[in-house]
Amino acid sequence: MKSITEKPNNGQVNFDDMINDLIKNFIEKMLKGELTEFLNYDKYDSAGKNSGNSRNGNYSRNLQTKYGVIEN
Repeated sequence: MKSITEKPNNGQVNFDDMINDLIKNFIEKMLKGELTEFLNYDKYDSAGKNSGNSRNGNYSRNLQTKYGVIEN
């Protein structure tokens, strides 16, 4: 993952890349929080063990925005 502080060779920050990184971080945190709220227990919490309502992993997705594709 590129950091928003990384600069291309010409020394300028690419605005679209910076926005993509901010959007990606926001969406990831929002979805993790929503999952925690829905399941009613934190990640790695023993309350979810054998509950039948578990965190069963994840998979990569891409999101198309007006600033370009946000890749996972």
